[in-house]
Amino acid sequence: MKNISVMIVDDHVMMREAIVKGFEGNSCIDIVYQAQSGRSALDYLENNQENIDIVLLDVIMPNENGTEILKQIKDLYPHIKVIMLTSMVNSKYVIKALENNADGYASKGMDFIQLVSMIQSVYEGKFCNDEKINDEVSKCREYIKQKSRILKDFALLTPREYEIVALISKGKSNIEIADDLFVSERTVKNHIHNILKKVNLQDRTQIAIANLRYKIVEKQLG
Repeated sequence: MKNISVMIVDDHVMMREAIVKGFEGNSCIDIVYQAQSGRSALDYLENNQENIDIVLLDVIMPNENGTEILKQIKDLYPHIKVIMLTSMVNSKYVIKALENNADGYASKGMDFIQLVSMIQSVYEGKFCNDEKINDEVSKCREYIKQKSRILKDFALLTPREYEIVALISKGKSNIEIADDLFVSERTVKNHIHNILKKVNLQDRTQIAIANLRYKIVEKQLG
């Protein structure tokens, strides 16, 4: 196997130095570049993307969100693999990283032998995460799977049905919805019946929960 070219992106110089030191003596990892910000990383990649196989990217940096830097790297240079590094696991960031096609997720306290193994696996095209955060990553992947299914089902709704979903989510009764939309209560009930059938849910409470959790109406109606 050829040496794997790695770029480190972290605003803390001591963390960058610790990672470099941890790789000392490892013949298969080449630290090609160290960036103190996402912006400097993107500037380097603009002319040197062919030099980088894997980016070790800090999740949270001052004035930057690592998951957004991840998205830009993946959009511009899809051949580059990105492993997210974090000192504190937060499901919000894990979900965003997975949605933006991160290739791995690791805690900064991860053993360097394990990190080298992760880099090698990611280089070979496998998704990997630190065992310490395996449960959190699994939970977030399941959330994304459910979200994808729900959004696909809700995409079948008509504009009028989206309006009713929005009103249900505000806690309005069928009579109140009918008054707001200038239709009969029976018409509202028919719409709700059709909505439930399309999205495979059991009742109006589940409609409201799904909408609020995944911001469905917000995405559809702007």
